Amino acid sequence: MEKIQGLKDLRCLVLDKGLCSACGACIGGCPYLTAFRGKTLVLDECAVEHGRCFAACPVVSSDPSEIIRDLFGESRPVTGLGIYYSVLASRAVDQQIVAKAQGGGTVTALMAHSIDQGMIDCAILTGSSQDSDYPGGVIAETPDDVMACAGSNYIGAHSLSALRTAIDKGRQAIGIVGLPCQVLAIRKMVQTDLKQERLGTRIKFVVGLFCNWAFSAREFMDFLTQRYSLKDIKRIHIPPPPANRLDVETIGGIESVPLDEVRHLIQESCRHCQDMTSEFADISVGMFEGRPSWNTLIVRTDQGRQLIDRLVKQGILETEVFPQSNLAHLESACHRKKTRT
Repeated sequence: MEKIQGLKDLRCLVLDKGLCSACGACIGGCPYLTAFRGKTLVLDECAVEHGRCFAACPVVSSDPSEIIRDLFGESRPVTGLGIYYSVLASRAVDQQIVAKAQGGGTVTALMAHSIDQGMIDCAILTGSSQDSDYPGGVIAETPDDVMACAGSNYIGAHSLSALRTAIDKGRQAIGIVGLPCQVLAIRKMVQTDLKQERLGTRIKFVVGLFCNWAFSAREFMDFLTQRYSLKDIKRIHIPPPPANRLDVETIGGIESVPLDEVRHLIQESCRHCQDMTSEFADISVGMFEGRPSWNTLIVRTDQGRQLIDRLVKQGILETEVFPQSNLAHLESACHRKKTRT
């Protein structure tokens, strides 16, 4: 395990260099750090020598070998997509979920059903807040809560601050949806567990999202407010390549913006991240290129395999064989991200 340091070192190595991914792992429950308009701010000096903030930060260099050992158990081949059992095409059977959610609605259906069936008592998601224009972490406790968070935000939203809130409230069965940086932060939290809160037992499963990069929240929200009324925006979507555009759906229709006009808004931390498919998740979910109403589903762990098998048997999800040509293309995209960083 790498040496765990404190906030002073985190500030020097990450925050002051503009490398924060806005994952939110360091925010919840800390009196010295806060999120403000999409940025992580230091409020005061902290004398804690070994801090949870440093231990969980996905940007701080770490050795993944212990995470791989604890997560995957027996030795399995490491591929360009990480370690996995299978890659499938998937979508929700409920077409109302497909219509509202991103892609095939796999994540929304999975989380809603897991809460409904008592498999988890809450889900940590990213959603809108009545108190802020900025999306943030949400503790979803009902299927309706999950549905309200359906869709993608494409920004660093400090969502894992909600995980700390759920833990402090005594939640014992937590499911989490996160980006690759957040998935890594969760695994580091479990690995270190500095307050001995049985995080490995209380976090039941982690669903990782595919991510090439995310926008810096403050800059992207400023971009949107200059063009639209935020209350009129219904959905934001970035179609798979070769579309090369950002679609903003409002009550007046859909407007497309060339990605080249907004690439400068990408978080600096994303330019250093090598993980496109959330390689440390129990299952990973992304878009299915060429089939917009389906998802790509990577089943990685025993826990993930059991979860997907249950959902398929109960008629919540349907799956198909993932085409070899699409798999080769996905592996190529992952390789490109690893090499360019």
